[in-house]
Amino acid sequence: MKSCRITTIIFDAGGVLLYIRRRRNEIARNLLLSMGYEEERIEKALSIGEAFDEEYFMKHPWMYNWKDERQWLEDHYNAIAEAVDPESDYLGDKLFMLTFDTNEYKLFPETIEVLEVLKKDYSLGVISNALPSLDWSFDALGIRKYFKNIVISAYEGVEKPNKDIFIKGVERLDCNFEECIFIDDKLENVQAAEDLGMKGFYLDRKKDDLKALFDLLSDI
Repeated sequence: MKSCRITTIIFDAGGVLLYIRRRRNEIARNLLLSMGYEEERIEKALSIGEAFDEEYFMKHPWMYNWKDERQWLEDHYNAIAEAVDPESDYLGDKLFMLTFDTNEYKLFPETIEVLEVLKKDYSLGVISNALPSLDWSFDALGIRKYFKNIVISAYEGVEKPNKDIFIKGVERLDCNFEECIFIDDKLENVQAAEDLGMKGFYLDRKKDDLKALFDLLSDI
């Protein structure tokens, strides 16, 4: 399967290797409903949370580490909790803990099989636009061992399709652009990688899964 030219395969994470089963608002809504709060009050509180985020991100446009992310999430859920039940002294903490994204990430069914095959012949890496806590999912899901390097946009202060994050990823994998295939479920990111000389693979999960990469590799 190995090409004499392609030595390295770089993956996006969300939408390619893994997906998020439930979004925060969905979890929070169901949790609050199960606790007996009125639906109208819940929806109003969630809207307050969204408005809080808009204002928060105007003042804090980037999260470079877990401390930044944790502060945002704590403040976000405290705002929702205050709107739902101002008398509760723990509801914000409960929402923060029980809606955490890392617990919701799941691997696509074929991910492990594909990584097991590819690791035999290629160096593997990740370049992902994500908050710091996405990094933990590689441990929670047991897949960090497959990757030589994982680049998370939050840590870098730049995100795809900006060329700088691709440059960082390729440098850390110690390879040339022409030796890389980059896989993403967003076409603009694939095109950005191709502009730098990488071979791009757009994964449209409405049509294919990650095993379609094998067909590409067999044709190179």
